[in-house]
Amino acid sequence: MTKNLQDEEGVIKPDDSFGSNPFEKPTEVVLVADSGEPMIPSDDVGVKMSLDLSSATLLTACRSGRKYRIERVISQGGMGIVYQAFDLSFRRSVAMKILKKDVLHKSDELLRFVEEAQIASQLEHPNIVPVHELGLDEYGNVFYTMKYVKGVTLTDVLDNLRRGHPETIEHYPLARLLTIFQKACDAVAFAHSKGVVHRDLKPENIMIGDYGEVLVMDWGLAKVMASPSANSTEAVAHAALAPSEKRVETTSLGASTATSETLNGLVMGTPGYMSPEQACTGMVDARSDIYSLGSILYSLLVLRPPIDGEDLKEVIDRIARGDMVSPVTYNDPAQAALLEPHRRRPLALAHCPDGRAPPVLSDIAMKALATRPSDRYVSVKDLQLDVEAYQDGLIWHLVLDEDFSSPDWTSRWEVHGGQWEIKDGELRLYSGEPQFLLLKKPLGGDVRIEFECHQESLYLNDIACFMSSIRSENWKEIPSSGYEFKYGGYSNSMNLLSRADRRVWAQPSVSIVRGQPYRVRAERAGSRLRFIVNDEEIFRVSDADPLSGSDRTAVGIHGWMADTRYRRIRIYSLGVPWKADLLDTAERQLQKGRYVTAMDLFQEALDSFPDAQRQERARRGYQLAGDRILVKNSLPYWRQRLEEAWPGVSFNIRMDNERLTVDVSNAGIGDLEPLRGMPVTALYCSNNRITSLEPLRAMPLVMLNCGGNPLINLDPLLGMPLVTLLCEACPVQSLKSLHGMPLVMLNCGGAMLKDGLEPLRGMHLNWLSCWSAGIRELEPLRGMSLTSLYCDGNHIRSLEPLQGMPLGTLICGGNEIESLEPLRGMPLTALHCAHNRIRDLSPLSGMQLSLFSCHYNKIKSLLPLKDVALGALMCGGNRLTSLEPFVQKPPYSFYYDGDSLPESEILRACAIWNREPSCRHHIQQAEALLALRKNDLRALRGLAAEFQGHRYLYMPTFMTWEEARDCCRRLGGHLVTIASRTENNFIASMMPEGSWFWMGLKTTRNGHEWVTGEPFQFSNFVDSIREGLLGEKVFCSGAWYSEVYPGVSNCFMIEWDE
Repeated sequence: MTKNLQDEEGVIKPDDSFGSNPFEKPTEVVLVADSGEPMIPSDDVGVKMSLDLSSATLLTACRSGRKYRIERVISQGGMGIVYQAFDLSFRRSVAMKILKKDVLHKSDELLRFVEEAQIASQLEHPNIVPVHELGLDEYGNVFYTMKYVKGVTLTDVLDNLRRGHPETIEHYPLARLLTIFQKACDAVAFAHSKGVVHRDLKPENIMIGDYGEVLVMDWGLAKVMASPSANSTEAVAHAALAPSEKRVETTSLGASTATSETLNGLVMGTPGYMSPEQACTGMVDARSDIYSLGSILYSLLVLRPPIDGEDLKEVIDRIARGDMVSPVTYNDPAQAALLEPHRRRPLALAHCPDGRAPPVLSDIAMKALATRPSDRYVSVKDLQLDVEAYQDGLIWHLVLDEDFSSPDWTSRWEVHGGQWEIKDGELRLYSGEPQFLLLKKPLGGDVRIEFECHQESLYLNDIACFMSSIRSENWKEIPSSGYEFKYGGYSNSMNLLSRADRRVWAQPSVSIVRGQPYRVRAERAGSRLRFIVNDEEIFRVSDADPLSGSDRTAVGIHGWMADTRYRRIRIYSLGVPWKADLLDTAERQLQKGRYVTAMDLFQEALDSFPDAQRQERARRGYQLAGDRILVKNSLPYWRQRLEEAWPGVSFNIRMDNERLTVDVSNAGIGDLEPLRGMPVTALYCSNNRITSLEPLRAMPLVMLNCGGNPLINLDPLLGMPLVTLLCEACPVQSLKSLHGMPLVMLNCGGAMLKDGLEPLRGMHLNWLSCWSAGIRELEPLRGMSLTSLYCDGNHIRSLEPLQGMPLGTLICGGNEIESLEPLRGMPLTALHCAHNRIRDLSPLSGMQLSLFSCHYNKIKSLLPLKDVALGALMCGGNRLTSLEPFVQKPPYSFYYDGDSLPESEILRACAIWNREPSCRHHIQQAEALLALRKNDLRALRGLAAEFQGHRYLYMPTFMTWEEARDCCRRLGGHLVTIASRTENNFIASMMPEGSWFWMGLKTTRNGHEWVTGEPFQFSNFVDSIREGLLGEKVFCSGAWYSEVYPGVSNCFMIEWDE
């Protein structure tokens, strides 16, 4: 058969067992001597071992006949020799790799050799060399055969380019090298999809056939991530770098020897192309291969590895530090001469356009070569997409890199909603509904936003951004007018993408973790939208009806209430491609609102005899452009019509593709008659005096916000394609006309529903608010996939219809609920069930709740919550006699006072909290409780904070508004009043984690009234609806709210005027 390559022949005999999983079933391998008798190894020779073999037939002993004829040596390395051989059975040339005799008796090397063949044989891909056979010859040589490819390695090509070989320069320009690189990436991406990491990617292991084949070779160091092999590569990855255990294998890329050795001991890889985690023996995963691909791309650009050196230890140290220059550095001959003084003249980059490494590709390579794995590309596909964009002439240009270190950052950004400050080098944005940063510079077209942030509040919600939005005087509507990318939206219950306030993609998810850093990337390229958070692709979708228009230039970062800290924001714009398909160009013109130009280009495409697919694409584009021209041309007419009908009224009308959006909120209008017959798909008309929706009948509305109007009847909405309806604080009597609508979001809070929620039965809502709407049962909601439900202030007795829902937020206070059992196992993060009849918290055991209020129920024990990592717990007014299990580790916000709780328990808790610096605020609140119980005015005033001649003290006990007002008067003070923005901010700073408490403000039909009788000159209501609701007002995180049902008990703040 084969020529015997060993002085001492041996035969490997496999076990007879089979495994269903080729990467998991171990097979015993025993060496057998020439005599046929098994060799009995000594204890220190480790000949007997377990292998990851697919079956016992992988190693086939061929003791008779000649199957292969050895012809020549192709190459050899530390572990094996590769020959060109001739397969006598199939009459073809093959490549045969034979294990060297000096490693045959080393179990780890033998195992790796067999695994190399096994892994490569199962990675069936056009760019991975096919393996034909794994076995033994008659002399006991372990071998495997594979496809023989006639050609050169990428190392050979790069060597010739370095030497200035004219034919190579002509045959391998950068454009072709990138095509080769992309094919190699295809192979690696496929391997990753199968759980395999190569770990030794380098130019030498990329073969280029004479007919364009590209094959990734040498899988000898490959690792199966999903099922670790018997050589314990996890241990190898963590082990110390021991020079004595390295063996060297040289290549001919032209770099120093140290950078082209394959280390085959405890550290695996080739130093010139090895990731820092490989060099430092850290955890190795797919991102290590991405680093190596970045090194290869670097070499393609400048014909040298990213890190070079004569000394192996020096090279590895530089890899660990990320000590390298970007490829574009070599574009400057002076810089190149300084970096390589040993050269007589700088190395020419004749294969690159204009002899220079393209800056875009340089940036791509450097991103792949990031020292921290988390800073690299998320996947090989991501890397390929950026390279492909360059190949297609599409380049992302950095518009702004903001780290908030410069005091003039406000010259580049507008802050809308909430409060902000620069804290610890980060922008802190909080307490806004909504709150967002708007880039002042108009930026249309394709946009990429990257930012880093974390949330530090107990309330977690909305790590988000927006693009392709329209600037408006009604600033609250700016983000929703374009594309919104939301992570942990709707109180941390959902990830979603919306377009002009209409949902495009959504998925229930409890995403945000307090304090965890998030790296976010959102981008739009034409109709393609993509969202990545912490290296995980949340979605990649194609919008069938992408937003267009020259006024879509608003870009920014978005949030809602949560205390979010932004460290860095980068904004990119996709440049005009230097080469593009005619249809691509037409669609870009359509996106930018240049409709006439787009029509001309689409017509040109139609006239060029396209195939059926291109013809349909051009036909549809031509039709869209024509429709949008008509809508655009009609805007002046509609605007004039509304101006004449509503003289002096502030409104906004804009174009959303082929339809219109009208915003006439807070305008004081009494009817919608001027809108009759208009092609409006989104209407904002909240907080007016509208009594009828009749003019909207048959309108193609998808989104309607009519909250805060005296509307009773929704019948004119019958048959509309509404997806979002906000009719909060309207005295609506029935939802019957909504039945069968494609609604996913409905807010009918404050309605007077005579038939309850029955019309919603069988619908597909994700978000529902129906507070104080006269509801008695939730049965019509059974089977819905709600992620957020606000049903407080009703007459609900049972939560049983909610069983099995993916609820992340449930607000059900002020009902008649007795059991939480239907909530068992839900993914709830926020639950508010105060003022019910609940006795037992056992169903909540083990939940991931962070916010929980259950005050004023009949609860006797908090012990079921011992394994719940709460950030805020309000449990006062129950029947508690003990604060266990929260004495040792209380939630940050912990309000527990009640008549049944003895003073001794509070004192016991204080004694423990005194030993914990993090519990200082718990001690202060406990001291306030004890002083209040004793009516110790001096102690209370001593605990108060001073500000501009006033004293303020938060009282962590629960009372109705009237009880709190009277209590403050008895203590010589009053419920807190707020006369300025400065005072409001000070009070918010007293409660950095936020707290819901009574303030001294009440709204009556006569207006807003302070308990002190002082003039009402300053307000900070979160929205107009909360401002207009009658009743007592609440302060939370700097914003003002209203309670939605009577008889509520809250904590409060007392103010003493000095």
